[in-house]
Amino acid sequence: MSGITTDDKHRLALIDALRCFAAFWVVLFHLSEGNHIPTLLAAIPGWVKAAVFDAGHLGVPIFFVLSGIVMATTTARVPMNTVNAANFVARRLVRLAPPYYAAVALGLLVIATKHMLGQSGVNIPSATDILGHLAFLQGVLGSENIISVFWTLCIEVQFYIAFAVLLWLADHLSGGEAFKARNIPIWISAVLALLWPTGLIQSIGWQGGFIAFWFSFMAGVLCAQTLSGTKQSRYIAIGYSALVLLIGVASNSSFTIAAGLTGLGFCLLVNRSATLGFLSSYPVQKIGLISYSLYLFHSPVTGSFMRVFRRFMPSGIASDLLATVLIIAICIAFAAIAYVLFERPAIAWSRRIKFKRPDAAVLTRT
Repeated sequence: MSGITTDDKHRLALIDALRCFAAFWVVLFHLSEGNHIPTLLAAIPGWVKAAVFDAGHLGVPIFFVLSGIVMATTTARVPMNTVNAANFVARRLVRLAPPYYAAVALGLLVIATKHMLGQSGVNIPSATDILGHLAFLQGVLGSENIISVFWTLCIEVQFYIAFAVLLWLADHLSGGEAFKARNIPIWISAVLALLWPTGLIQSIGWQGGFIAFWFSFMAGVLCAQTLSGTKQSRYIAIGYSALVLLIGVASNSSFTIAAGLTGLGFCLLVNRSATLGFLSSYPVQKIGLISYSLYLFHSPVTGSFMRVFRRFMPSGIASDLLATVLIIAICIAFAAIAYVLFERPAIAWSRRIKFKRPDAAVLTRT
């Protein structure tokens, strides 16, 4: 990729490694939540089950922090006028939509198949529910998610809109001197975002609103500022992430703890000049590359595969181990195919929406 420096590649390697970890964790969570491997889970130590499988939903705050990092890095040298703000949101929607729409279609196919087979408890989405999903508004409309992970896409799109507005206000108030007035609005927004994890404010503004999760995205934005290399930005990012961690411990919120640990981990690893070792290995990086597709498609793929698998292999430690290995391999293979068919074209299409910026030397793979 032209315009990507060695340091940029190092940062991308760290981000993709964290994406790989987060996506895998969510996959393991749904193996446990779906009761797909009960004998194996009953046989392993409780702490292993809790940490490796049951806590896998905490891949979501990791993704939220990484989203803040990538979005802040992408816009670091982009003057956020009205056109660029609109283009930023458009780029993100074009990037997310094709694989997401394919996952929606797969989810609907699975639901229709269950209904035709006479499975009880199957809710057929209405036309309004489907349209709400296509507009990333299912959470706002109160629709049941066609695939359980889809609620996060609704939150992510709200993140992008809110961040574009925040940068637009900052640059608009700067008197035409782009970038110089951004720090104070970003810091104020990050501090105000802590009112929700501390419990000082309970309201989320509207059904399916993003504001309760905004602190995790802003932790990523502050972490991205460490890439400028200034001690002040590094101290602020580490301090904010540590504060998020302490709030999580005090409030017994595993989501908040995971967000704080992700921010701290990024700050401590990103400026290392040495290699990331295993984290920069080929398998980890490739799975990180396809992590969005892995995240979107793993649930229906897992459920469909396990229904067939259990017809031939009843639960037992050996069969559960085999099922775990097979489902991970199948999910990765399916995600790789989805990446080629849907994600890679979406990335290319999103890059056709150009920013008008003075400095194009920023991370381009988002």
